[in-house]
Amino acid sequence: MVRVFFSVGDVSGDMYAAEVARALKRICPEWQLEGIGGSEMVKAGVKLLRYTTPFSAFGFWSSVQSAVRFWLLTARRIRSLLLRNPPDLFVPVDLGAFNRPLLLPLAQRGVRIFYFVPPSFWGVPAERLKKYAHPNIVFAPIYDWQREKLQQAGANVIEFGHPLIDILQPYLETSPLDARTQLKLPLDKPIIGLFPGSRLTTVRENLPLLLQTAELLKRSQPDAHFAIGLPEGWQLKWVRNLLERYSRDLPFSLLFGQSRVLLRACDVAILVAGTVTLEAAILGTPSVSVFWMGVLNRLQVHWLRWNGVNVLQLGPFALPNRILGEIVMPEFIGWMAKPERIAFEVKSLLQDANRREQVRQRLLKVREKLGDLNASERIARFLARWIMESKAGVSFSL
Repeated sequence: MVRVFFSVGDVSGDMYAAEVARALKRICPEWQLEGIGGSEMVKAGVKLLRYTTPFSAFGFWSSVQSAVRFWLLTARRIRSLLLRNPPDLFVPVDLGAFNRPLLLPLAQRGVRIFYFVPPSFWGVPAERLKKYAHPNIVFAPIYDWQREKLQQAGANVIEFGHPLIDILQPYLETSPLDARTQLKLPLDKPIIGLFPGSRLTTVRENLPLLLQTAELLKRSQPDAHFAIGLPEGWQLKWVRNLLERYSRDLPFSLLFGQSRVLLRACDVAILVAGTVTLEAAILGTPSVSVFWMGVLNRLQVHWLRWNGVNVLQLGPFALPNRILGEIVMPEFIGWMAKPERIAFEVKSLLQDANRREQVRQRLLKVREKLGDLNASERIARFLARWIMESKAGVSFSL
């Protein structure tokens, strides 16, 4: 019996790991799949030892708060379990703070490690990554900036493509009209989508900004309807206070677990920077990307700037812009993210159909840069061969 352990910490990683797990189930149905992650992995047939997606966060101080809860409730126990009873195959997906320290101890115990979506290693010299050039460790990046430094360090790097291409394929077949009908949204009004994030800390930090922007847009676009997309499994009570405080008489629909259909239904979307920006680009939704980052995180950005590090010069931040190498999706980060500025940009897109179509066409080019369909299937076949040949004592050429 081959044991596979997935180690996942956020919603995107949960989604990607689930795709690989489904492909493995088809190819190697007898393999035992377990791990830490979220609801998508459970649907894919992974035995979950702990839900970790609620602990994820973006930004230093938000991450510190979430990390305390994660380490107290999960990390120590899972690390001890893995080192005491190692799996045959360890599949970390991002979650670098937890997964990176496990790579060498597990590899030295003979565990095959397939690091899917490795960290970007910002600020880490390639020299310090040479220790990961181990025959039992393979890195599978989905972006160029993840690949380059690992290759410089001599690590084993194989690219399989981006799983989002497969995940979003069914939604490309849904027309905007069908999407609105499915979600019971108005057919004769401009639809502005508000996507405050998938992490609880991120939503609490950014939903007020999005609602304040919507209030400004309502004045100039009185016929507009707003739709808020929140993750599957969320509860209204988690955001009720924010909605009551900031939405006032705003005409809006609240949708849970329907974000991709909502992206197809929107005329324009306002997105908190993250994987959703990439989904919007693949689906061809003209969008504006924002990230408020919370008060403490913004203070940290000011502190870094005071010490000579201008964080805003490290951009672009939205994934489509980084992939394309230019600002196609307007982005407002940190102190630049003010309701008035965001509303002006959204209003411009709404009122200029030609510009909206130009942005849509340029965003669609992202799809061409993410590889071909069936990335998860290619990964599963590679893993099956890698593990079977290792158990047979056959040398495997990467």
